[in-house]
Amino acid sequence: MQNDFDLFERFVQVIDTYIATDLNTKKILLAVSGGVDSIVMLDLFDRLKSLKSDWRIDIGVATFNHKLREEAYSEVEFVRQVCESRNLTFYTSSGDVAKFAENNKYSTEEAARFLRYSFLNEIAQKNGYNYISTAHNANDLLETILLRFAKGTGPFGLAGIKPAHDQYIRPLIFFSREEIEKYAQSRKLHYVVDKSNFDVKYQRNFIRHEIVPLLKSINPSLERSALHLSKNIWKMDEYIDRVLASSQINMTNLEDRIIFKLVEDKYLQTEQIRRMALKFFKRPLDMEKLERFEACNSQSFKVSFWRNLGIEVSYNWVMMGPIDNYLRKSIKLVPCYSGFDGNNTNNFEYEFNGYFIKINFGGIINSRFSGDIEIRNWIEGDRLADGRKVKDLFSSKKIPTFVRKLMPLLVFDKKIIFAPYLYEDKEILKSIDIEVQVKGGLCFES
Repeated sequence: MQNDFDLFERFVQVIDTYIATDLNTKKILLAVSGGVDSIVMLDLFDRLKSLKSDWRIDIGVATFNHKLREEAYSEVEFVRQVCESRNLTFYTSSGDVAKFAENNKYSTEEAARFLRYSFLNEIAQKNGYNYISTAHNANDLLETILLRFAKGTGPFGLAGIKPAHDQYIRPLIFFSREEIEKYAQSRKLHYVVDKSNFDVKYQRNFIRHEIVPLLKSINPSLERSALHLSKNIWKMDEYIDRVLASSQINMTNLEDRIIFKLVEDKYLQTEQIRRMALKFFKRPLDMEKLERFEACNSQSFKVSFWRNLGIEVSYNWVMMGPIDNYLRKSIKLVPCYSGFDGNNTNNFEYEFNGYFIKINFGGIINSRFSGDIEIRNWIEGDRLADGRKVKDLFSSKKIPTFVRKLMPLLVFDKKIIFAPYLYEDKEILKSIDIEVQVKGGLCFES
């Protein structure tokens, strides 16, 4: 029989080496379904508090009911009782996975994952948990690699499941399901068995019960091989992350759209888009559609992935979010003067698609001021006060097409007198006694 204390010590080593060195002082939310993996994870973390004197962790347990099986309700109650017996804080919620999948065109597995992680993120945020720990093991890692390979993935998709990513940690990823079950047996831990895990209509179960046994006839140590592969890719993945970190320096959010600049290395641009999209959309991209970008040598590219969500590339800048759905906005500016002594100023601040504009109206009404002044989006055919087309200005400054549609323009007498960071007609602004300041948005070289 396996020595459970040996596994416990390996668990601690995994945390110190691959997870976080400061975990001993943090609040950790455990995602527990009641199955053997999550119950073993709960037991290991619970033992840390009693066996490691320097560990001052605060543990919470969260269980999500997917409402896909009748047994799910009793399994939630089982986890609740486990938490009560160990004096652990317990959180639970439920969601109609089947309905959510139908409404959003998700598979059942995708919908379940989305709702479950949304619940975990919400609980962690509301209650101040630093980390969320899931019970993925080495077998899950192998299955994930095979599933991604079968569906089609790039090299970094073969990284499988990382031991730590953002606030999520997976300390059991280095342990096989066999090791975990032996530990549970040695500790006399009770757990529930989800019968749906044996239903091969689900893709992951098909791989687990049909594909993996065939491959293990070739290599009995298949899980170990998968872990070795993942470790190597994790290292490369971390290196690429460091290289791409510079792209986030110029990243901004305009009207629920993420905008960032592509790195100069063309070999990394597709990977940059893939990673940013995964972070922004929380879903992997259709690789076939993404490959269109690789084949496109022009400076303009646009593709939709889901409904109206997609990416657009222009002048080596990338927009992620709603495509073509740019709302027309107009803010009429009507200063209210109460006197003519020159000391009465009217300062107004406006937010326009992520740009923050401050307009100072002077205290003296100039005869040229008619009140016909506004902040609005660019319209095809707009001209600057000096007679040039605004479109020509955008082109000369290499302003991306999607930024043009979001940028606020100050219009007076049907002419553009101010464009953030690009243009201002000082003579007209002075004549109507207006001073304009802007911050936020995207700044391009003038």
